[in-house]
Amino acid sequence: MAINTYSELLSFKEKIVSWIESTVVEKNIQQDSYVVYLSYGNIQQRCQVWENCDQQISKVIKRLLNFVDKVFKKNNKLLEFVKVDIAYNVEKTAWENVVQQLRNQKHNNHMRKGISLNENFEISFLEQEIYAKSIIKGVVYNEPNFFDEKNLNDAIKKKYPSILKKISLEKIKYVWLFDTYSAFYENENLIDLNSQGCENGIRILSGNKKEHIVELIKKNAEFLHREIQKDGRFIYGYFPAYNREINSYNTVRHCTAIYALLETLEVDYKTEYLAQIKKSIQYAIDHFYREVDGKGFMIDGKSDELEVKLGSNATAIFMFAKYQEITKDDQYIAYAEKLAQGIQFMIDVNGETTHVLHYPSLEIKEKFRIVYYDGEAALGLLRLYQITHQQELLETVKLMFEHFISKKYDKYHDHWLSYCTNELTMICPEEKYFQFGIDNYLKHMNFIKERKTAYATFLEMMMSAYKMVKRLKDTEFTELYESAQVEDLKSLIELRVEFQRATGFFYPEIAMYMAKPNKILNSFYVRHDRFRTRIDDQEHNLSGYVAYVKE
Repeated sequence: MAINTYSELLSFKEKIVSWIESTVVEKNIQQDSYVVYLSYGNIQQRCQVWENCDQQISKVIKRLLNFVDKVFKKNNKLLEFVKVDIAYNVEKTAWENVVQQLRNQKHNNHMRKGISLNENFEISFLEQEIYAKSIIKGVVYNEPNFFDEKNLNDAIKKKYPSILKKISLEKIKYVWLFDTYSAFYENENLIDLNSQGCENGIRILSGNKKEHIVELIKKNAEFLHREIQKDGRFIYGYFPAYNREINSYNTVRHCTAIYALLETLEVDYKTEYLAQIKKSIQYAIDHFYREVDGKGFMIDGKSDELEVKLGSNATAIFMFAKYQEITKDDQYIAYAEKLAQGIQFMIDVNGETTHVLHYPSLEIKEKFRIVYYDGEAALGLLRLYQITHQQELLETVKLMFEHFISKKYDKYHDHWLSYCTNELTMICPEEKYFQFGIDNYLKHMNFIKERKTAYATFLEMMMSAYKMVKRLKDTEFTELYESAQVEDLKSLIELRVEFQRATGFFYPEIAMYMAKPNKILNSFYVRHDRFRTRIDDQEHNLSGYVAYVKE
């Protein structure tokens, strides 16, 4: 919301002065110089960042207010998104140490410090600027970040046009690293943001957590709905630093994105979303659905090398079944039944699956590709069984579970198997299935607790498991329930709900630094992969959060 009137400007200036002065006192910021940053912009373009350094904070504040007046007079639309930062913990550091730190990072894009190239902060960048302008860059998520000299000089030229000399990374000896206390201006109030750590620069949650998550679901559902194009195909995703669209596509993710969007209607029923959803379902039918010998298959891949993936059949069934559950409209059930036959074609008499077939020959291409396909297939059949009550579907799922149990599939900690186990124990409340469901998460809890990336499937897995163990309490399997560490599971769920929000959602205070905030605002992203914003990132977060707020 822009600062449109002079009275709004006066109010903003009063609040920002009060915030700066109180923060300096309350946080006991005592240093030789004070550095204040003002990030400002609108939803259409990357924000700009002004900063000032002086030994007296009063002088910095005076210059800040004068600058805000100039921006307001020139173009108040640039005061739609406004964030203020105060530097602290300023530390002179050898450049080689910083470079080495990047090389050894466990997860990319997690150096959460601002950087100044000199002691007087004449060339400096906030942490958010560093990543949004790819000054620290990664090519792929599993290779280390590095400083990009061209991007650094491009950022300097844009931010400091009077500086003509180019920076050579090899000649840098020292830099000054710093943390910031910061706040974002929203609804005529300054919202305090987290300082340091994985949540740095993201708003501190106040008020009721579930109510806040409901608002996130609504906003993200609106984002995902908007990503459906006229023909029903999604914009697949973005690398937002330079507004680069991801050009590949994937049948599984198309179907699960629609499935998750349908789930959001259980939280906030938006009738207007259904037209786009149906268009996208039809796109899946027209472009991916094929029949061979009366069986249904979802195809994927390039036109000269089409393939059938077990997971694609399964996720299409999720989509069709959820649509029927939400709308009571059974127009797609025949497709789901054909696809179930296709899944059964890919399962042998021992419950073992084949993951990928050539299309249209249906010859085996890959016996195994990724473990998630197995859980997806079992869940797809079970979801259809819950609609049609065809006993053969349930028997196939039970056969698959015998294979899962004997091969100790619980070691994969698969969220799809957690979903499936929860629902299978509703139908067949047998001890071996409950045991499998518990084993699927129990040995993974410490790993989840320590994980410093917003890995959204953790929450999905734990929410399904929690639903299962709640029902387990009312069975005769008392010892099994006592082994489930229910209170620890509940605590871990709360931890991950907060962690995903604070490290993987494009609030305006982080979106404003990206090339086109309007493209990615209110989306979920994967920080360690160039802040990737893809349809499956929306799906996994939505599914976990919908389960959380409904519980």
